[in-house]
Amino acid sequence: MQNLKFFLKIIFTGAVAFLLQLYLPWWSIAFAGFLISFILSSSVVLSFFSGFLGISIYWGALAFFIDNANNHILSTRVAEIFSLPNSAILILITAIVGGLIGGFGALTGSQLRNIILPVRKF
Repeated sequence: MQNLKFFLKIIFTGAVAFLLQLYLPWWSIAFAGFLISFILSSSVVLSFFSGFLGISIYWGALAFFIDNANNHILSTRVAEIFSLPNSAILILITAIVGGLIGGFGALTGSQLRNIILPVRKF
């Protein structure tokens, strides 16, 4: 049951981030992680990793498709500026940065849920 909830949180986080980024700026991915972790409760560690994976998969795929659409021209030039060996490393870094933002947003949502709705153990 816990694995299914973790998998669903990853999917919902990516889907909500996609919908939010249609209308809001890039930092709305943090709100997507926050919202999903606030609604679907789980441990703090699982919340962070579900936010991290959901956003990093989404941003990595988005960066890959945008990069593929322009024949790797822009990413190759930016990779040269940062002295990276190729544009795939740049896409990986993009996914990691997005994942960290989503993970910390999810961590915040999980912690706020624990403050507002504490779990009572009898």
